Amino acid sequence: MPTSTTSAQLQCSAACLRQFLGATANLPEISDPELELEILNAPEQVTAGANIEFRVSAYGFKQRIIHQWTSVSETEIVAEQTDGPTRKWIHTQTIRATGDNSCELIDEIEFEPPGGMLGFVMTADKVQESISEGMEFRYETLQEMLED
Repeated sequence: MPTSTTSAQLQCSAACLRQFLGATANLPEISDPELELEILNAPEQVTAGANIEFRVSAYGFKQRIIHQWTSVSETEIVAEQTDGPTRKWIHTQTIRATGDNSCELIDEIEFEPPGGMLGFVMTADKVQESISEGMEFRYETLQEMLED
């Protein structure tokens, strides 16, 4: 199963980053604008067992996706796709303090590309490329937003 692991060093406390990532309203701000992420239904705060329903534009298609947060702690947030285009999608965000006012965010995404006709467009390589581009935007935006 394909896996993508990326990380970034951020100049903010681990607690500050966790608070920011735990507020669902912040998710569109740190998502690649090309995805046009729109939250359709979600609690205000990330909580284990809760769902987030959102819509993105990818590969010329608007996709409705539902993720469930399967594990939530002060240092980790795990979301698993329960409905969406890929056969599997598990996103683990791990926060590690690296100093008084610095931390590392590690994003690991395990996925299986979709089957059928969509699988010809959303190949594993294309999904990996999209993840890399999206994480680059995410980390740059987090740096700007949290370091101010």
